[in-house]
Amino acid sequence: MRIIFSLLIALTSTFHLHAQKSELDYRRSSLNMILIEAGNFPSYELVMKSWDNKPFPDKYNEHRIENISISLNRFPLTEEDYIKNGYLQDTLNGEIEIGIAENLGTPLKYTNNYYTQAVVLPKEKEIYQMQLSKAIKEYQIAHKMVARWFNRDKNGKFNMQLIQDRGFYDASEMEASIAQGQARGLASLGDAGEQLLNNTFVTFTLLEFTDNEAIAQATLGDAESKIYQNMAGSPQFMIDAALKVARKAYDKAKEGYTLWSKTYLYQLEWNDEIANEFYTNLWSNPDAFYKSDVFKLKFIDAQFNQSIVTFNLDKNRTQEEIIDLTLVRNLDNAFAKLQKKHDVFKPVVPIISSKPIVAQIGMKEGLEGGESFDVYELEFDPKIGKSIYKKVGRIQAAKKRIWDNRYYAGQETPPKNSDLKGTIFSGSSKLMPGMLIKQVK
Repeated sequence: MRIIFSLLIALTSTFHLHAQKSELDYRRSSLNMILIEAGNFPSYELVMKSWDNKPFPDKYNEHRIENISISLNRFPLTEEDYIKNGYLQDTLNGEIEIGIAENLGTPLKYTNNYYTQAVVLPKEKEIYQMQLSKAIKEYQIAHKMVARWFNRDKNGKFNMQLIQDRGFYDASEMEASIAQGQARGLASLGDAGEQLLNNTFVTFTLLEFTDNEAIAQATLGDAESKIYQNMAGSPQFMIDAALKVARKAYDKAKEGYTLWSKTYLYQLEWNDEIANEFYTNLWSNPDAFYKSDVFKLKFIDAQFNQSIVTFNLDKNRTQEEIIDLTLVRNLDNAFAKLQKKHDVFKPVVPIISSKPIVAQIGMKEGLEGGESFDVYELEFDPKIGKSIYKKVGRIQAAKKRIWDNRYYAGQETPPKNSDLKGTIFSGSSKLMPGMLIKQVK
């Protein structure tokens, strides 16, 4: 029983502060979330409703494309796919080599009846990744992400409005440069590519829902067998007491289901060569855009998470609220772990107060206290005609002053530190609101 969720993420992680405005304007991250569905699972309608109504992550701009769902069932893998990805090639010979591979959990295809020769097969996560690669190409996800950035209309025409809105550039100046054939002559075009398109990400998340009752029943059977075996010869009342405890644990564990999530992170490829091809040959040629093979996504990493959903643990929430909470928390956890592992994927947020130092990042992003963040200030370099980020300091998240910005469903007591408007940091008093922070590994 499975559903696969694809999270399409267009992530841009630079910022800009307008001196004339009181609010903070910055080039924040952008995100689109696409659902890829396969199979059935418990509480199907409630899960789908939860997906549709989930709060949009507040660290990103929404970057929606036309595909709100895709299916991997359309992309079965062939032997050619396996070979292309490096499988079915190296032959393992003899009991020792095969035994080592089996102990490591490596999937094998045996090539003789004696199980003394075999070739390596992909693991489950590699299978999904291979299917995703085929789906990305078939659905032209990379093309559609680029088309969204440049507001491609039904006639195939592009404009710079979204680039202007998210990057604070002069759209008319950029379009004039393209029209005059000076696409790379305007520095802001390269600036937009580096700071917006080059940091565009796509995540595909597989969610698997398994009924807890089947697992709980198997666990109860094992527990009862051990009780009868280990307590043989004991008084019957002691055996009955042990069985009662085991069955009570079963009654508690059988409700609901377990949610497993597997999130695959990809990044949109964008560089000077791709930009030149786009601005020079594709901008004014609608028919050539989707025929081009220049736009691609590259795989970055995968992250697995698990949550156990037991409806009888919290009488104050409905089944729908528990599904909402679990789905959002699982996705938040996957994002937090991927962000910590990969510098390019880390959220960058502005300081909103300097006395004390406060920024709106917290428990949802995995903070526990003590984490270090570098502080950056945006500057315009007239020599290269681009905005750059200069490191101006380092701060540390204060222990016991972490903002609880996690998602809560239904009625419950206020979360810890609910009075905070962001996480409190220790550091230099010279830092100013509008400066940007990014977590250090």
